[in-house]
Amino acid sequence: MKSFHPMASLLILTPLMTLFACPQPGARSDDFPRSSRVGPWQIPLVSYERLPIGTLLAHPDRYHMREIRLTGAVTAIRTETITDRRTCGRAYERTTLIVEDDSGKIEVVDQGACGRNLSPLRAPMVAVGQRVDLMALIVIATNADLSEPSLEVVIRFLDLAQN
Repeated sequence: MKSFHPMASLLILTPLMTLFACPQPGARSDDFPRSSRVGPWQIPLVSYERLPIGTLLAHPDRYHMREIRLTGAVTAIRTETITDRRTCGRAYERTTLIVEDDSGKIEVVDQGACGRNLSPLRAPMVAVGQRVDLMALIVIATNADLSEPSLEVVIRFLDLAQN
């Protein structure tokens, strides 16, 4: 009876592992699409369910203090310098984007150096007309000055949409 040598299985499996684990000849690893990773567990952004803007606007109280994913086209951009040092101890740039999808449009805010946008892409780098994919924290703020609560959508992660 012939004995089976352990190296024989390695010789058989090596070509198969190479076929499935490596990119095709001529392809670089940069050629494959990447998914932005969000949060402490680095979960891909595309794994979060996308919420239509109209749904958020119709029921903002359902999403208070929750992070949600929105996608849409940027229709306007406004950047302003905030000099009130009470917010984060120094002056900073705050950028507001108007993002629109098929169900509505909403104002989202990137608080610049004072915020928690964890992505390498910042709101001032985006141009009007580009489609964005973002995670945002929803906050319903109640101020003594206002009779109704206001909806704040603060960017936590921003990326260009992969159409």
